[in-house]
Amino acid sequence: MAVRSFVLGLVAASLLVPVAVSAQDEGLIVVTGSRVDRDEYDRYYDDDQSAIGLTRTADFFVKPIYVSSDSRDAETRKEELLAMLRATIERAESDGLRLVAGNYKLTPVTLARVAELDITAGRRPDTSRVLVYVRIPVGSGPDSVKDADERIERFVKSIPVTGRSYIETGSTALAINNPQQYRGAVVKAIADESKRYAAMFGNDYGIEIRGLDSELYFKQASETEVFLYIQHSFVIKPK
Repeated sequence: MAVRSFVLGLVAASLLVPVAVSAQDEGLIVVTGSRVDRDEYDRYYDDDQSAIGLTRTADFFVKPIYVSSDSRDAETRKEELLAMLRATIERAESDGLRLVAGNYKLTPVTLARVAELDITAGRRPDTSRVLVYVRIPVGSGPDSVKDADERIERFVKSIPVTGRSYIETGSTALAINNPQQYRGAVVKAIADESKRYAAMFGNDYGIEIRGLDSELYFKQASETEVFLYIQHSFVIKPK
């Protein structure tokens, strides 16, 4: 089948900034990471992020795929696109993969929900497409983003073409379920580390932590881990 690979613009742009999680955000959330020219230990670290937080294994590898058609006739495009989309869903089920969709919070895609998915214009004239994501649990086989990416690419190549339909793929990222559940653990990590620094100055010194009511952020920390943090500061001063 025809497979066209490209870097997903939205994801690529977001690699430069952390993602904030508001209190009402729950469900599966995509995590992106910033990779800079550093050594292996801290190559994902951003100078603007807090150094204190919580590192944990992500829940899923997630890769965006665009099921598309570029037939001239609009109705033909839609029919071809939906036919390939249904084939994608059926093949995913047989291959043990899950498809999800959504702009930020991702929910399962099934044959019964095909009509609910948004069909948008493609990157070229007379092109339509639907965006879905392939999801693989971390720890279920692939040991890295690269391994997950290769498995998903093999899956995409196996999907039969209908007319002028084709699939474009984006960059594989990490995803976590309900990041807000880790806010307390992040605050505890900040408190523990801050107290450790204060103890270096002796019993006559205490600590004041500021910013714990700010947003929760998360970024990719390694091939399988995410780093959750709250922008904060602390001041060590005499009691």
